[in-house]
Amino acid sequence: MSLEKKHMRLYEFIISKGKLSLSHLRELKSKRGFTEDTITKNRLISGGKYLLEIEKELFSEFKQEELFESGICISDGKNIQISPTLLEDKIIIPYLDKNNECYYLRVHKLGLKGIPIEIYQLRNLTEKGIILTEGEFKAMAAQQLGIPAIAIPGISSFSDKHLPKLLGVLNENSVKEICVIFDNENKSDPKLPNYKENPAHRHDTQYYAYYMARILNKEGFRTRIGTLPESWQYKGKIDLDTALAQGKTKEDIQSVIEQSLDPTEYLKSLPSEVATLISKRMARRYFKESIKIEFNRYVATRRRGKSEWQEPISNFIVKIIATHETPEGIIREVVFVNQFGEYSSSFSLEAVDMSGVDSFKTFCLSKGNFIWRGNAEDLANIWEPLFLEDDGRHIIEPDHIGWIESEKMWLFGNVAVKGKEEMRPDKNHIFWTEKRGLKPLALGVTSGRMTISEGIPYLNLGESPSLTEIRSYLGETIGDMQANACLGWMAAVMFLEDVFDLYGCFPFLFITGRRGSGKSTIAEWLMNFYGLENAGKMAADTTPVGLQRYLAYYSSLPVFVDEYRNVKQVTYKNGFLRNVYNRQSAGKGIKSDFGVREAKIRGTLLISGEETPEDNALLTRCIVVAITEKSRKINHFNWFMANRIKFSVHVLNVLRNKDNHLQKFIKILNEGKEYMTGQKLDDRTAINYAIVAAGYAVLFGESVDFAKWITTEAQRVRQDYQKEQAVEVFLDDLIYLKTTKAINDEYWDVDGDKIYLYFHGLYNAWAKEYIKIRGEQAFKASSIRDYLKEETGYLDCHVNHRIGDGTKSCVVFDYDESPDNLKNLTAHTRTNCAQSQIDGNHND
Repeated sequence: MSLEKKHMRLYEFIISKGKLSLSHLRELKSKRGFTEDTITKNRLISGGKYLLEIEKELFSEFKQEELFESGICISDGKNIQISPTLLEDKIIIPYLDKNNECYYLRVHKLGLKGIPIEIYQLRNLTEKGIILTEGEFKAMAAQQLGIPAIAIPGISSFSDKHLPKLLGVLNENSVKEICVIFDNENKSDPKLPNYKENPAHRHDTQYYAYYMARILNKEGFRTRIGTLPESWQYKGKIDLDTALAQGKTKEDIQSVIEQSLDPTEYLKSLPSEVATLISKRMARRYFKESIKIEFNRYVATRRRGKSEWQEPISNFIVKIIATHETPEGIIREVVFVNQFGEYSSSFSLEAVDMSGVDSFKTFCLSKGNFIWRGNAEDLANIWEPLFLEDDGRHIIEPDHIGWIESEKMWLFGNVAVKGKEEMRPDKNHIFWTEKRGLKPLALGVTSGRMTISEGIPYLNLGESPSLTEIRSYLGETIGDMQANACLGWMAAVMFLEDVFDLYGCFPFLFITGRRGSGKSTIAEWLMNFYGLENAGKMAADTTPVGLQRYLAYYSSLPVFVDEYRNVKQVTYKNGFLRNVYNRQSAGKGIKSDFGVREAKIRGTLLISGEETPEDNALLTRCIVVAITEKSRKINHFNWFMANRIKFSVHVLNVLRNKDNHLQKFIKILNEGKEYMTGQKLDDRTAINYAIVAAGYAVLFGESVDFAKWITTEAQRVRQDYQKEQAVEVFLDDLIYLKTTKAINDEYWDVDGDKIYLYFHGLYNAWAKEYIKIRGEQAFKASSIRDYLKEETGYLDCHVNHRIGDGTKSCVVFDYDESPDNLKNLTAHTRTNCAQSQIDGNHND
């Protein structure tokens, strides 16, 4: 302290001549919360050009050597003048000792040229327990509240070269307990003023608080870390003087001190990614390098016996710009810097290029005049410190787009939405969250002999025709209620994850109509709402593997399958399509002797075709919308083609307000499902149509007319589905076989009021014909027999009854209660039986 004390008289002279401007006085009171007593006691003055008025007196009172040495004056090479720092319109802060004398001067946030920074301030060291903070105004705020505090203007400096000075001052003043309270600041939100794009630069305060507390603990001080509450933050930041200005009291700050943590507890309390970043920085600080960097070259220390020498092993150094986590593994983006300080362009460095001397040497030469001469140990020794310097700038390249579950965010090519936060990509197309960066990847799908590149969906961020206008024009094109159903399903897709959480399923939209009806075009317009402009995947040409990859890539988004038909090239995929409804993923074998790799299903399906599936299980998973000419009032094709790329702003608006919409969506979904099941609809049909109703309500509000239509439609569809059930197919096919004389009344009998079916014979005849017609195995005999038991009029099975020339095991029905198609099958036999009975009576 001797050098500074030597300048006390000079610093006191400046303070005595200085004055505090009215604007600075107001700022200290309003922004900092200081009282006039605090301002006076700390002897604050303003800098400014008015100090030039004392130059003559200053030069006559003090020697030139002292003026330079104290930092008060500088020389421009010809003349001596007051330091320009003192002439700025900033507050000048005196550092006062216990005698209230100034031993150091510092302009707010600026130091005097050539003068080392000091501790603020010795006068405050009157207690064994203190707050350690950063910045003089913070210490003044704590002092005003009656809590002893000192400040270090530069936490990085006092944790390194100026640390001995801090330790000396603390020991000299018998300090025993320290609570480190630095600013609490949000640097992760781009909308806040102190946002840092690089994640590594967002947590310096936490790192230095932890490091300082650890060092002080090792030096024998009981040190803890206090954190000012986030709820106190203003514009993403809170510090002690801002807290004072907010009206926080001594009790509030004492509460922070009481809740302070020791360094180990503090590190554990931080988010895992922040704690990891701090731990890496600590490890890097203490890492002992065996490879040095000299003039942008790696230099290794070699030893042989007692001899030791330095050997250059490269003509460049490596800098890691970012780490990309891709579906194929970690890829590092690096630049090389040569011995002349010239930077290469950035390029990708994969693990295979880093792992061996020869591969790395080849890689270096392939990137320019970069030579590597080191051995395998040298190579490992350059990677280790580089990994410790990893700044947390990890870039995830997810293998899907749309909803990213791990990040709880929606990701598109030009916008990302996380809760209420909306993000835009940087120039490298990367979205930076608090934790990491995310970079959308396009999908390359190999299906059959074709490799297809799928574009990343981009959402419209500008204007669009209103939803009401779109609904009106679509209604005139395909029918009002059909348009409502399409738009309701479109909006409901944005709640796909929420529906799965509730019911574990989500219906497909199936648009059907005659050739030329415009069904595929309507489907494409709906896909435009999601920023997708590609045409549909052809049902016959796209393999199940190709479809699976599309459904894995488009997360909580639809995949458009066009030209569905009931032909072998398509129907063999029905089992896979059915599983999409419940996200039952397919398993794929892996190279090891045991195990499978799960193929993810993340999206849903929009299907179009001239005919709906004959597969009843697939059909019951669909919302069917029929496009007919009679429903078309006006053809708005040209309007839709001109405006369709704008539609996606409406999906973005749903996502922007999804938290507000969700409660309404779930309420209407549950109410609709309960109402429809009360109308004797099965759960699946009720859930499917209630989902569409809930999606419609999110866009347009509740509609009584649409609710009635959707219920009627669900009931109609349910009746159609019943006709398509397995037993219906079985009985209808038997009537066909009877008509073609493939079977006859030797397979059944009507005796009085009972129908006897020779089930084994009927099933074998039907199953053979089923395979021939449909190209797939028929339902199992046991399943058909069980289904028959559920039909009206069923009485018994395995009943022996004489049919034709022998006794057979039969399924028995009550004739009057049996289904119509069963009566139709056996009608001729009953007529014959009735006629025989009449003839017998006549003969009698």
